[in-house]
Amino acid sequence: MCEITSENFYSKLPVIEDAIKESAFISLDMEFSKLYDNVSKPFSFFDTTEERYKKLRQQVSDITCIQLGLAIYVYDANNRTFGVSTYSFYTYPTTFYKSDSVVNFQTSCIEFLSKFNFDFNKLFHSRVPYLTNEQELKIKSDMLDELFFDKYFETNLKFRTIEEELMKILKIVSEWYDTANYGDQTFLEINGCNEPAYIILMQYYILKKLKYILIDENQLGLNITKIKGNINSETLNSAITENLKLSLLNKMMGIKHLINLISKLKKPIIGHNCSLDILILYNQFFTPLPENLKDFQNFIFNNFGPIYDTKLLCKEVKRIVSTNDKWMGSSLSEIYSYLKDGEGKRYSNTISIQLIGIEEPQDMKLHHAGWDAYYTGYCFVKMIHIIKSFSCKNEKTNLRYTLTELFKSIEFSKNKLFTSRSISNILDLETNEHNNQTNYLIIQNKGTFYKALDLKKLKYDLKQICNFDIKLLSSYTALVAFPYMHSRLIYALKTNYNVENYTIYQKKKRNKQIIGFSLVMITVSVTIIKYLRK
Repeated sequence: MCEITSENFYSKLPVIEDAIKESAFISLDMEFSKLYDNVSKPFSFFDTTEERYKKLRQQVSDITCIQLGLAIYVYDANNRTFGVSTYSFYTYPTTFYKSDSVVNFQTSCIEFLSKFNFDFNKLFHSRVPYLTNEQELKIKSDMLDELFFDKYFETNLKFRTIEEELMKILKIVSEWYDTANYGDQTFLEINGCNEPAYIILMQYYILKKLKYILIDENQLGLNITKIKGNINSETLNSAITENLKLSLLNKMMGIKHLINLISKLKKPIIGHNCSLDILILYNQFFTPLPENLKDFQNFIFNNFGPIYDTKLLCKEVKRIVSTNDKWMGSSLSEIYSYLKDGEGKRYSNTISIQLIGIEEPQDMKLHHAGWDAYYTGYCFVKMIHIIKSFSCKNEKTNLRYTLTELFKSIEFSKNKLFTSRSISNILDLETNEHNNQTNYLIIQNKGTFYKALDLKKLKYDLKQICNFDIKLLSSYTALVAFPYMHSRLIYALKTNYNVENYTIYQKKKRNKQIIGFSLVMITVSVTIIKYLRK
């Protein structure tokens, strides 16, 4: 796994871009600045898809991805092998001209990441920057100003603090220039400075002061050449200034270059329990999340390829493999261990996954975004192979499948993200039709006459059966939602309560309303007729 910071981002960028272009899919993972809050607006089995989206939107509004993991899977159909390049990007907003972002951190989250050796020095000193869509448009507009670079020190407190250092460098270069002959060169070391704007500003002020020079930037510093002045020098310097603006913009875009490429190519994206990741990807790197689900769905459809969640896929694999398999949970580490070294290995051991340029550590490197992205992609490959094999009723898994065949076998899970404490466990990126009211029950006390429910006792009785959420429709009627519906559940409740399916209850209620309305109309009609006969 390769860690990417501002020090090696642009040297690695062409290689990463080529891999993305050749990839079959890309798996991702994120580490967050804070954990989402599920207390103020807790999830409920009553949530519609729209309501769940709005709760998730509120939760991620102030969460920042501080490490983005990308695992790029390239498929070799002839050898039935996936080659994998995996990267961890330390990413963080940087101050840029008039742009100054606010990032929230949560103490427990910092402690958690520290436990897994997260390198906060790399995050704060060598992060890869990015621009949102709004920031990019605003800066392009600001760059139309001829005095854009001159106003940097006026608008940006950070750069005012290093103005003195910049003046010292200008003095050194000026002293060299005064004694240099045309064609002479000098080299100015950057000294490990990873601030793109500072390096660009340095070039601008050197050009502004000396004019008749050429500057060539490389990873180590600046090569400066003294040239003869001529009638084209002013035009040349003006062109160089515009190129410096473009260079600065490209550097500040940072990791957004890769996200835009993934978006443009519509590559399949794989995540594990990734509803938050996808929402944060939109909110942090593109534009604030829209208020309604439909607009979010439209953006995802127009800007990304298919998205798959391995948390949902593992439910299908559990359903079709042997019930004797020892597979305790659906966390990433549990799924990976089952498929790599556990009993699940026998179902897909003929398809190979090979890391490129690095060996996999003996122990899992959990909560390192690059490694988690790799584990997610590994599980995805193995699970789609199992699902395809079982759909063909061939558990030997020795057939050669094309990528098209493999993806077609999991069409049922495309653009569906896992969300907890939900009847369907799905946040659907294509439709809004997953609120299943058949899992609702009406509960009342037994007896001929209505009697107020003992809510404390009812909740205790429900806890003995399974998870639930409850709404009081009246003091004697409760509406209860369950994650599933089973005759055993109804039987257990009928011992102490009157239990009725909510759909049937609604139908009876509507029928009573119709009968009541009909009786009223008949009574009114009879009254009117009697009155007219008088």
